Amino acid sequence: MSLRKRIQILLAFLVGLPLLLLLYESYQTGRKTLVAEMKQEALQIARLETAEMDLTFDPPRLIAEGVVRALESDPLLRADVVRELLRRTLHESPDIYGIAVALHPELTSLNRFAPYVFRRNGVESEIVLPYDYLKHDWYELTRQNDRGKWIRPYYGEGGQALMVTYVAPIRRGGGVVGMVAVDLDLESLLKRLHFLKPGGDGTVYLVNKAGKILAHPALKALADLPGKQGLGEMAAVMAHQGVDTVKMVDPVSHRNSWVVESPIRSLSAERGGEGWSLIVSWPLDKRLAPLTAMGRRMLVLYLFLGGAALWFLNRTFDDNITRPLRRLAQQARQYASGDFSSTTAMGSDALELRELEEALNLLGTTLEGKSLVDPTITVEERP
Repeated sequence: MSLRKRIQILLAFLVGLPLLLLLYESYQTGRKTLVAEMKQEALQIARLETAEMDLTFDPPRLIAEGVVRALESDPLLRADVVRELLRRTLHESPDIYGIAVALHPELTSLNRFAPYVFRRNGVESEIVLPYDYLKHDWYELTRQNDRGKWIRPYYGEGGQALMVTYVAPIRRGGGVVGMVAVDLDLESLLKRLHFLKPGGDGTVYLVNKAGKILAHPALKALADLPGKQGLGEMAAVMAHQGVDTVKMVDPVSHRNSWVVESPIRSLSAERGGEGWSLIVSWPLDKRLAPLTAMGRRMLVLYLFLGGAALWFLNRTFDDNITRPLRRLAQQARQYASGDFSSTTAMGSDALELRELEEALNLLGTTLEGKSLVDPTITVEERP
């Protein structure tokens, strides 16, 4: 391999490797910065939305338990008093959709008594529950648990609005004699979560440990996970206490995402819920897309700068080392052929090349002098 080739390889290594290392370090630094910003923003969104969830779901529970205490402390339990209590409670609670009292026909003096007051299009109305509520899960399961319970979200009358209900048992004389049920319309909550797009492409939704998804923009309002898949990594995350921030495959989008899981305290098992959590999911490829594009531009720039540096250094070495050495080699070949008249005056800045030039010129002068004194000296006989 020629000296020139060796110098080119050495230059490529000395210039290219630092540039590649600099590019890699720049990319990794930018990636860490973007991920840290994404993590912080996702955490902030999770905290704000979780607090909003508590403000949404805590009032119906507190209202139901307040009505229960009022009914349990009323010794007479008159129908007109109960209806007035329901109407006044609905009027003073604009965030709830409706409230009902459903008594067991055989356990109170009011017999079958199930008034329901509700608000529709801003108008407050009252009806009597038209079905046998004793056979419905919201009544029977709450009676069996003997504690307040959130009923899984469902579509209300006409299937137009998604509703959720908190049911609390009424105890009189040492037993459960009926229920108070408070309905909450989830339409505004669904709209808010549906249109939340962290960073422009993230998603915010609710999920419980059974894999029920609420308010995911890619699914209907209340849906199971597509197909027969489970929560996957999300199940392990939800099993932990407190807020978790992890990099994982989102169970809905199946994309590598930065996920923040924040349990909703007002829907926890301790408060009669099914362990719902708020999820902020941010696809990493979308978030890192600007960094990837910047990395490509930096790579082009570094290749250009590296190529320019290699060209300049190669040209410098060629002018100062390679070409002078070739001229010296050509002069030595001329001496070998008996032509001693050729001299070189390169004027190289390199001390070693100047010394080699002077020595070669001196050799030529010496050989030329000997040739003039004794013309019979042949090339083979020259020292």
